[in-house]
Amino acid sequence: MKLDNRAGVPATLWRTIIDEHRIAAAVVARVTYRIEKGRLELDPEQPWQVSSAPWESPQGPMPPDDCFTRGGVDLLIFGHARAPHDRPVPKIEVRFAVGSFVCGLDVYGPRFWREGVFRLEPSEPVPFLECPLTLEHAYGGKQLWDGIEVPYTANPQGKGYYLDEGAARYQPLPNLEDPRAPIRKWNDQPVPVGVGLCPRSFGPRVQRSVEIDAAGAIRRIAPSFFNDAFPDCVAPRVEPGTPAEVWGVHPAGPLRFVVPDTPLVARIRVGNHEVERRLAVDQIGVEPDFLRVFITYRYPFRYAVIRMQPRGCVLYWAEEARS
Repeated sequence: MKLDNRAGVPATLWRTIIDEHRIAAAVVARVTYRIEKGRLELDPEQPWQVSSAPWESPQGPMPPDDCFTRGGVDLLIFGHARAPHDRPVPKIEVRFAVGSFVCGLDVYGPRFWREGVFRLEPSEPVPFLECPLTLEHAYGGKQLWDGIEVPYTANPQGKGYYLDEGAARYQPLPNLEDPRAPIRKWNDQPVPVGVGLCPRSFGPRVQRSVEIDAAGAIRRIAPSFFNDAFPDCVAPRVEPGTPAEVWGVHPAGPLRFVVPDTPLVARIRVGNHEVERRLAVDQIGVEPDFLRVFITYRYPFRYAVIRMQPRGCVLYWAEEARS
């Protein structure tokens, strides 16, 4: 089966073998929009591609779209936390709300561990204008122990991880924190947080999605393993018409838009059987610096392979499919 892409947006037909007679497939498309007065309008350039291999996106390396289904809808923010009205503040709350689902993190200005009355205490954050929303600014890092480099395995490139109190003294805290678990002591070890792409090797992602048996072998991989957002930024479902809001990322204030009606339809033919199915929202990525949003759409299905039987999949705009 091949994809006939008549929509003209980046799309692919992902396939894998189930057994000798069955195939699992998914129609995947990614549509880029511009935020125009609270509405999403098609971007004529369509810079966000679909790929079966890792690729260089407008925001850096992007993982492949090589899965049958995911365990929910990825909510992604690319860019920086930015102070409102370009006035320095000690803390910025970054949130992504889609309907009643809300995720996000708190971003602090530079802090360090200083001497307190009884123990080390975080200094007051220095007011700041912006901070990259990357794992380098989340909890983690590396420390030397007896001449050996010891990484914080969940996020070796982060900061704030110390093996003893002396090593922490006058050293920085992370900028990105989970508002539900703020750092109080130098030896707190919170789960690193993010609102961008989550590495596939990220410990909490693997722990939530991979079942290991007593012998140490993989027993089951849940669909959530294929979500590219951080676990707390995966919404169960997003329906067309749902209002969305992102704040803490643009000096002019919150970015608001409504998830558009599902624009794409797949017409699937296997032998004499033909069906039309709308693709569902799979990911929503926001680029505040460009006032741009991409939405990934997906429709997974299975089919049996019969020799010489005609098969095909056509991707349409929904308006064209109705005509």
